[in-house]
Amino acid sequence: MSTERPQPAGAESPRMAEVRRRAAERHTRQVARMHEILWMVVALTAAFAFRSHPRPGLSGERLVVSLALAGCLLALVPSAWGRGPRRSVTTTVVLPVLLGVFGTALSALQANSMMEIPVSAAVGMLCARMPLRPALWLSAPLTVAVALAAAGVGSHRVSVEAGLASVLLCVVLGASSAFARQARLGQDRTELLLAELEDSREAGARAAAVAERTRIAQELHDVLAQSLSALAVQLEGARKLAERDQVDPQLQQLIVRGGELTREGLSDARQAVAALRGDRLPTVDQLTALIDRCRRDLALPITLSVSGEPRTPTPEAGLALYRGAQEALTNVARYAAGSPTAVALRYTAGATTLTVSDRGTAAAGGAEAGHVAAGGAGAATITPPARSWTGGGNGLRGMRERIERVGGRIQAGPTAEGWTVEMEIPA
Repeated sequence: MSTERPQPAGAESPRMAEVRRRAAERHTRQVARMHEILWMVVALTAAFAFRSHPRPGLSGERLVVSLALAGCLLALVPSAWGRGPRRSVTTTVVLPVLLGVFGTALSALQANSMMEIPVSAAVGMLCARMPLRPALWLSAPLTVAVALAAAGVGSHRVSVEAGLASVLLCVVLGASSAFARQARLGQDRTELLLAELEDSREAGARAAAVAERTRIAQELHDVLAQSLSALAVQLEGARKLAERDQVDPQLQQLIVRGGELTREGLSDARQAVAALRGDRLPTVDQLTALIDRCRRDLALPITLSVSGEPRTPTPEAGLALYRGAQEALTNVARYAAGSPTAVALRYTAGATTLTVSDRGTAAAGGAEAGHVAAGGAGAATITPPARSWTGGGNGLRGMRERIERVGGRIQAGPTAEGWTVEMEIPA
């Protein structure tokens, strides 16, 4: 019935939390058992006091017996009740000591009254609530005093057997309580140490996995990303030379297509490297930063509006919307450079919708239109562009695939003022 509680940790693992919960349950069960024993001690103390001589009364020696019995009960009942404010160190010590003192007085006043029972209960309470050394320092005087009182020291008849019986009862209850307390605390410590060991092993495994992923990511970056970057630069140079020399348009389109594939591969490689490193993937929460970069780097006059009650989508859905907005703004910069562009993020009860609209020509953004496959529910609906272009349509195709993977849909096409891309994912 110790007053110790498992100490809460600031940020502990679910395993540690479960161990502390089980420790608290064991403590509660032990306290409940001690309360049951103390109620039995209350009943026995009152019963033996009224059956022994002199009985409690209102005058003379009987009044002294009444006062001693009242002191025992006043110390026992709060301990057995077990409710109210959490025990402090003072009440943990004071109540058992008072019980032992008044129990010893009753044992001296009522010979052969079994009043060593409340004193032995006081010893058990001290050993169950306190560390062993201070509990022994407080229990030893109570044990000696009740032994002397039970033996009748100072009276005309001394009973050594009664004194030894009192000592034995106090020792048995005190030792049992101390062993129960030590066993519970030992089990708590063992389980906590095992949980910490398991957490340490898992943390070590995670650290090793992160280190390996970081090494692989570095290799990918050094080998693949850099090679693709160099290839993209070379293809861009080839495209400019082809335009200058006015080579066959089909060859120009092949060069452009190769550049697009290279840039897509570079983007995918960078995403793979970021995922291996454990970097936080972008989501719609970072739209403001994306738009600021586009204003600065792409010289686009962009406005952002948000309506509805914001909520946090799943990481996959948030990434799909973010990449869709990124691709749509890139298309505006390519095919309607300088066009005023509006980005609208709308939250409704059933969906999150992101719309990117520009005021360029109807063909602006149509650069990506011709390569989106028709399909069933959730497939993107793409309106054919107003005029042909030299792109390959892979940007919108990638957007469609990302949105469909999270159960959403995409629509893109010309409007009276320019081009609009609308992406919607379910809530």
